[in-house]
Amino acid sequence: MQFLKRFRDIFLALLPIVVIVFFVHFFFYEIDTKIIIAFLISVVLICIGETLFLSGVDSTIMPMGDLMVNSVNKASMFAVFTMFTIIFGVCATIAEPDVSIFSEQVIASGINVPKLVLMIFIGIGVGLFITIGIQRIIRNINIKYIYVVLFAIIFLLSTQIKQEYIAIAFDAGGATTGIVTAPFLLAISSGVTSKFSKDNDNNEVFGMLGLASLGPIIAVLLFFIAFGDKAGEIYESSKSVSILFSALKQSSLAIIPLTIVFYLYDLLFIKLPARRKLELLVGLVMSFGGLFLFLFGIEFGIEKMGTVIGEFLATVSTPLMIVICIIFGFVITFSEPSVIVLAKQVQTATKRNIPSVVVMFAIAISMALAILISALKIVYSINFFYIILIGYLIALVLMFVVPEMFTSLAFDSGGVASGPMTSAFILPIMISLAAQTSSPLAGFGLIGIVSMSPIIVLQLLGLVYKFELKRKDVVDHRRSVSISYTMDLYSNMEALEEEYKRKYKENR
Repeated sequence: MQFLKRFRDIFLALLPIVVIVFFVHFFFYEIDTKIIIAFLISVVLICIGETLFLSGVDSTIMPMGDLMVNSVNKASMFAVFTMFTIIFGVCATIAEPDVSIFSEQVIASGINVPKLVLMIFIGIGVGLFITIGIQRIIRNINIKYIYVVLFAIIFLLSTQIKQEYIAIAFDAGGATTGIVTAPFLLAISSGVTSKFSKDNDNNEVFGMLGLASLGPIIAVLLFFIAFGDKAGEIYESSKSVSILFSALKQSSLAIIPLTIVFYLYDLLFIKLPARRKLELLVGLVMSFGGLFLFLFGIEFGIEKMGTVIGEFLATVSTPLMIVICIIFGFVITFSEPSVIVLAKQVQTATKRNIPSVVVMFAIAISMALAILISALKIVYSINFFYIILIGYLIALVLMFVVPEMFTSLAFDSGGVASGPMTSAFILPIMISLAAQTSSPLAGFGLIGIVSMSPIIVLQLLGLVYKFELKRKDVVDHRRSVSISYTMDLYSNMEALEEEYKRKYKENR
């Protein structure tokens, strides 16, 4: 029953995209029938694959994180736990569908680096920054100052390379914390907070995803600084490998290392019973099958359709392009399951003062604006560095005036806002649009902008929440004063009545 419900939710989330594609086909731009058929088959494969994959993740990745944290009963084990957490974080990142799809797009656009090397760099960035997140919780360090220092480093490194490479680095950060990495990091964050946080503050749980998203940005920036223009030479990828074999290879590279690392840790420290090991293994097999179908579906028809839509956008007028980008950006939000989870988190954290529906629509608007800005960046050759600099300066200023919970929550949202469909469908649209106007590399930056937008929007919601609390305090204060005044009057009336009765008796 849960499987069917999840399948239905994913299908309904993808349905608006299918409708828009057909709308474009029938009214604006005739798309080849073979591409449409491949696209529809891919949608079905993605629905089945993502349902299987998420079911496997629920029964494996989250429990694995919990089991690893709960195994740390002694302080002497903490260093070993941290080391395995870093390795596990690297493997989880490589297993992330978004990272695989994004890396494929980078290579296809002309970056001369093996896909696995790029994915390992991104994974190392996540793994190392998990350590920073753990230490922040243990030492109770204010996350605002960590963000200031890290963004100062990021912007300093960004001045040393081309803007196309800066865009790729920020996209790498946005692609990391998805449906595999996010549950694992939340489990680690929650467990470390409950075990080691000095204040045992639930707000400490938030922030791990935001920090993990910055690690790949710095790692990829350092990669391009180290290799320079050699990393930008045209990469002639082999097309002899079938899509089927490619998806099988990517799924194996994602799931098998993850399995080996966890079972090694279990052998040394956790020592689970055989039945529990088998249950986790079944979940991992389910994840493997789901990831295979998902990646195959993406490569079989989704990316091709994105390329066609990008070619179409290059032929239309700017006003029509703006409208289409806004529609795609708004609709794509509701196809990302992580955004729905985030909206519910905000509703719970604010005690329903900010409903999840408001959060969803706010993020949808920010996604629409992000995709529009990305398209305008391509058409008008706007420097990506200035966009990201202005955006994050606004975000950094806001974090000093909003409640601290919203800062951590907002930066976490930046890590989860861009999901598989953003990487697999919207990014190819932008790359294709860029290929028609300048260079495919100019299409990158989309995921970086999409990741930045919710950070600003959620902090603005944090300001609204702050003012709403103040307004309620004022209303409550006035009500209290009014009640107190009424009670005083009532008390005085009783006293006057008693005095009247006393005098009446004396006069008689």
